[in-house]
Amino acid sequence: MNTKGTGVIELIIFLIIVVVTSATVLLLIKFNVVEVKTAGAQESVLNAEFIPYVREGTLVVKEFSFCRSVDETYNCLGPESVFTFGQPVYYRFGVESSTYQGQIKVVKNYRIKGPSGEVLLDVGTDQQYQVDVVSNNDREVVLFTDYFVVPAGFPVGEYTFELVVENPLLTKQATLVQRFVVGEGVEG
Repeated sequence: MNTKGTGVIELIIFLIIVVVTSATVLLLIKFNVVEVKTAGAQESVLNAEFIPYVREGTLVVKEFSFCRSVDETYNCLGPESVFTFGQPVYYRFGVESSTYQGQIKVVKNYRIKGPSGEVLLDVGTDQQYQVDVVSNNDREVVLFTDYFVVPAGFPVGEYTFELVVENPLLTKQATLVQRFVVGEGVEG
């Protein structure tokens, strides 16, 4: 018998067994006969992207403003950029995002830096705010509002607000930097 021919046949049989076994396991996972446990975020094994690529779409921060307050319909009441210590600093903005398979997922994080550049507040990934939207449109605008307070005892001066929004479905991120002033007895 030819040893080269036997080796090739054994390799082909081995590859067929690997393909059939893999297909069987993936079918069992798909039909929830076999469950896969993960240590972090729950994401389907079948949903993993083995070949990374950039998804098409846009993510833009629109109409950002600091406000004295924001009503229930996200209208900015008293646009302002000068605040006093202890006063709530409201902000509102819209995020225009493309949809991906009829969904939008927007994650918001922000950081506030003092007049000398030191980070005073960092709302990072451990405290992020997330919005999930289902849409039949190609693009949607999602409105956000929130507030923070600069307490007394912090330095007087110009502060920096760094906003980072992300759509993990599109693997897109947008950053916006705005400045505002905080002081004692300062009237806006």
